[in-house]
Amino acid sequence: MRFARIVLGLLLAVAGSVATVAGAAAAFWLVGPDNTISTPSRQLASTGLAVVSAPALLDRHGPTLHVSASGDKPLFIGVAQDLDVRDYLSGVAHTRVVSFDPPATFGTQDLRGGDKKLTPPGELDWWVAQSATGAQSISWPVQDGRYDVVVMNADGSPAVGARVTFGIQVHRLFGICLLVLGAGVLVLALGLALMLRRRRVPAAILDTTEIPVLTSTRIPVLVSAAPADRNEQDYAPAYRVSPFAPDRVSPFAPLTNQEREEDAPVEPTPVQAAPVQAAPVAPAAVAVPAAGVAVPAAPVFMSAAAVARAKSPVLIGAGAPHRSEARHDEPTYEAPETNASTAVKTEEIVPLAESPEFVKSDEAVRKTAALLASGALLLTATSCGLMPPKNSLSVPDSRPAVTLADAQAVVQRYNQVNNQANQTRDAKLAATIEGTPTLTQTQAGFVIGRKLDAAGKQVSKPFSYTDPEIGAPQFTSYPMRFVVSSGVSDDPASRQLGVWQRASAGSPWLLTHSVYPTKSVTVPSVEGLRTPDTADLNKLRAQPAAVAKDLAAYLTGGPKAPQAAVFTPSPGLSKLVELRAKSKVTDTAEPYIASVTDTFQPSGTPLAFTMATGDALVFLTLTEQYLQRVEPGSNAYWTSGEATAFSSMVKYTQTLHQDYLHQVALVIPAKAAGKAVQVLSIDPQLVGAGGA
Repeated sequence: MRFARIVLGLLLAVAGSVATVAGAAAAFWLVGPDNTISTPSRQLASTGLAVVSAPALLDRHGPTLHVSASGDKPLFIGVAQDLDVRDYLSGVAHTRVVSFDPPATFGTQDLRGGDKKLTPPGELDWWVAQSATGAQSISWPVQDGRYDVVVMNADGSPAVGARVTFGIQVHRLFGICLLVLGAGVLVLALGLALMLRRRRVPAAILDTTEIPVLTSTRIPVLVSAAPADRNEQDYAPAYRVSPFAPDRVSPFAPLTNQEREEDAPVEPTPVQAAPVQAAPVAPAAVAVPAAGVAVPAAPVFMSAAAVARAKSPVLIGAGAPHRSEARHDEPTYEAPETNASTAVKTEEIVPLAESPEFVKSDEAVRKTAALLASGALLLTATSCGLMPPKNSLSVPDSRPAVTLADAQAVVQRYNQVNNQANQTRDAKLAATIEGTPTLTQTQAGFVIGRKLDAAGKQVSKPFSYTDPEIGAPQFTSYPMRFVVSSGVSDDPASRQLGVWQRASAGSPWLLTHSVYPTKSVTVPSVEGLRTPDTADLNKLRAQPAAVAKDLAAYLTGGPKAPQAAVFTPSPGLSKLVELRAKSKVTDTAEPYIASVTDTFQPSGTPLAFTMATGDALVFLTLTEQYLQRVEPGSNAYWTSGEATAFSSMVKYTQTLHQDYLHQVALVIPAKAAGKAVQVLSIDPQLVGAGGA
């Protein structure tokens, strides 16, 4: 068992040394008290417009990422989803970091493209983390998904050069390293203790020098004919306790008086000794053993009494006889000079596995194994807690079009810029916040305003959209859109319902659709909007494109058109139908007008959003041409009104026409509802006039 203990101790010492060195190096050199593993500063440069990491490099979430950079130019550092970064850098030259080998070796790939200056990254709102103005570092808790780290010039110009340092902060990492260090020290100490430990040898063991002859043996032993009063020191046997196991008490040490009494026969019976015919022997020795004579012996088995003596903390004194197991198939031998015999006492042979020394060693090994198993379990549990979970890189990127805070910022900026553009009727300024078809209506309004109010006395008063309610669906690619339902500061009797769109990651948010439902119309909630799929559209009463055609036919045919039954008109729609009917009658009565036609056509693709109720909120655009045919031989021209902003005092001999652009918002119900399509609002704007 000593050999096994030494081997086990050696293994533990080696393992403890490795754990100690690894824990110390990790705690005080690699990690540090801030729980952060950092790379050395590394030069990253690109002749293009950015240096960007591949999504596979951030394949786990949970730890905090630290990035700092320095360069000759002001730098921008940002983290964003791969779908935004990929669209932002689409078509431009940049460098992608595709691999990382510790401690600071980066593998890069140069992607070709244009070198046109990009929109400054700080003006974009899709960054999940970005460096502040004047700072060139970020700290970001890594999230699940496909994310890229971008380093580029703050003004979006090409030729990026930066020295970058990356760091990963893992919660409790320094404490775990100290735990590994402490565990290593304990294991090392345990291993050394097992290798070098020696048990103290009791003094009584050292006094044991002789092994008695069993008086009850029936085997004749040749002994020396020494006098009975011999010197014990002269006849001491050479057999002593093994120096390799000094802690083991010989199971054949002499008995104490108490044990001698316990070993004595309970009911001794006198036995008449039978005469024995002795064979001739040499004169120097006799075949009869003298009582009490001690000679060296080599026992083979451990008896129960021997086991009891081995368990005793005090060594049994020397000189007492010991009884051995009798064999019943041999004749009984008794000394001729005694008149009594000792009764045979049957003793059990103890297996090695039940010996006390074996039990003690086995118990020590078990305790050591239990301690190591507990430590391994603790380290495993803490280490598993440190391992961040894998990202869902196989799932397509998807995110809300905008956050609530960013959407409110977009609306607030629109309020400011729109009022400035209205005051000066600046179409270019309006183009920075609006897109088609809203921009087309705004620019036409500015043209009309400059024609009819050249002095600028009737410019629009400043107003703003108040208390915006945001509906931001999930998108997996550009363009992205969100819907806003808000109040109007200068018109409490109406609300504004609009769609903001971003065509690409580098473009601004533009108001593309905008209508103004009256208070009498119930505007549905925009919370929980989502982009519809095929299944959503199939549940509707009609497809959005078909509804647009039906609405155009209804407006063209008037209130008696068959398509009128499909819709529940808004107050504005009813008023428009009535106004066009009256205009036709009035204009036809003019002597120079032969006939009048009014034609509506769908324009563009309707924008549909599925609401939480399953109905669809749809924004669409219609064009209208109000055409007047001139009587043969006559001529006509525009002399007044808004049409003069586009054609003034130009004579036409065949036709006169006015062109309108209508923005419409409506709700298409589900088939199961059995309701008509509800028109929320229709907002017309004259965008052209002329003739032929």
